[in-house]
Amino acid sequence: MHSQARVAGLLTALVFASPAVLIAAPASATTATYSVQYLTLSNGHKVVARWNPCRTHTYKVNLASVPTATRAAVLLETQTALRVLGTKTGILFTYKGATTEIPRIGSYTKQSAEIIVAFTTPLKTNYLYGTADARGGNAAIMKMTSNGTTTTYTAGIIKGFVVVDTAKLMRSYKAGFGTGVRRGNLMLHELGHVVGLNHVVNARLLMNPMLSSYSPYGYATGDAAGLSVVGRKAGCITGL
Repeated sequence: MHSQARVAGLLTALVFASPAVLIAAPASATTATYSVQYLTLSNGHKVVARWNPCRTHTYKVNLASVPTATRAAVLLETQTALRVLGTKTGILFTYKGATTEIPRIGSYTKQSAEIIVAFTTPLKTNYLYGTADARGGNAAIMKMTSNGTTTTYTAGIIKGFVVVDTAKLMRSYKAGFGTGVRRGNLMLHELGHVVGLNHVVNARLLMNPMLSSYSPYGYATGDAAGLSVVGRKAGCITGL
């Protein structure tokens, strides 16, 4: 019997203009290799929810609940996962140091970096509910500008977070990267949600909601295809 670990994702809409509705892309249970999030603009058009790949994005890490002897290893795994994500998407993420912040619903407006990664407990964040060992998500913005004759709509992701149940991480996940239930795979999975990927049903893809002995060594080909859709190849997002 192979071991399993439950992971989760969450998408939050941060609306600065007309309401933006976030939906999951349709996916076939037998053929889909990835699923991306979409923004539905107020004019009815849908765009892929993604970060502006032509800017450098910042992140900070909260390691306060990680055992002291393990903190260096967990930080290195987190930084490595962000570098892998950057390679797969073409987006540059830069580390801005430690933080004491713990993401909660609505806290993204006060984040000191665009992405906050926090190793914590369910008692300190309302994102860690149910059976999830970790949760990653993002906040998107929609802008509408007009010069009197032409209206322009701009939408994209501007904030992200990952929260990890540290006790479960230390108890159930192997250190480092590799196939199966690994700390590196958990972080890569949640970061996939941060940049706009949904869950998929294929157990051999990293964006499956359960990490197991079938989980690949990092992003598989299908996962990487989704990351390409939300990455630099899709072009810049003007105004974000």
